[in-house]
Amino acid sequence: MSPIRVLVVDDEPHARQKLSQLIGMAGDLELLGTCQNGLEAVQAVRKHRPDLLFLDIQMPGLGGFEALQALGADAPPYVIFTTAYSEYAAQAFEMEAVDYLLKPFDSGRFERAVNRARKLIGNAGGAAARGQDLDRHLSRLASMLDRRFGKTRMLVKVGTGIRPLDVAGIFYVESEGDYLRLAVAGETLRIRERMKDIEEQVADAGFVRIHRSVLVNLEHVREMKPKKHGDYEFLMSDGARFVSGATYRASVRRILEQRSRH
Repeated sequence: MSPIRVLVVDDEPHARQKLSQLIGMAGDLELLGTCQNGLEAVQAVRKHRPDLLFLDIQMPGLGGFEALQALGADAPPYVIFTTAYSEYAAQAFEMEAVDYLLKPFDSGRFERAVNRARKLIGNAGGAAARGQDLDRHLSRLASMLDRRFGKTRMLVKVGTGIRPLDVAGIFYVESEGDYLRLAVAGETLRIRERMKDIEEQVADAGFVRIHRSVLVNLEHVREMKPKKHGDYEFLMSDGARFVSGATYRASVRRILEQRSRH
């Protein structure tokens, strides 16, 4: 198998040196060169056509995002962003990044990022196959970033992009065939995700599963009305109504007990 041809772009000499050393220790990576800024990166990418780009985001003049925009169709198919700032994560993954390395990172974290690139490059048998693989990859990265940056923000894949959501602003999550509907202020988002995975991500943010197909945010429950057999109707702040299921009666009882104590 041919080596993966790599280009490093970073305005910090120490960062370029560290990445060069790590790349040199990997037997299947070939370092084509290093660049100090986005302008040099545009020229080097067009000249060398790398398979993989390690790209800093904040650089004098032309930053990492701007460099990719300038490259357009000439941009490398796989990019690993390297930065000291976590707030660019959502934008990075909207650009279909392989990974997002937060400085300072160690050799183990570098290796995990490169392994993701190896898998994507190895599976790039065609545009359709690559698109499907990136879909699965981005879904996993969204969950990974949620765990890394805490429970107040969640990244979900909507269409071909990654959408950052304030978890507190989600009213409820409802199953709809193979998709989930997330109700947020003023709109409804459809995502291809499992209810169980979403439930795990928001469990510590005041969400409760009241039905096999419904997860509600207690902060957006306007009223709970008793029904037959211990079930309850939940009236949400946006007007939606849901009736709890028999399997989740214990969860609903815990909600009532907790609220009665406050």
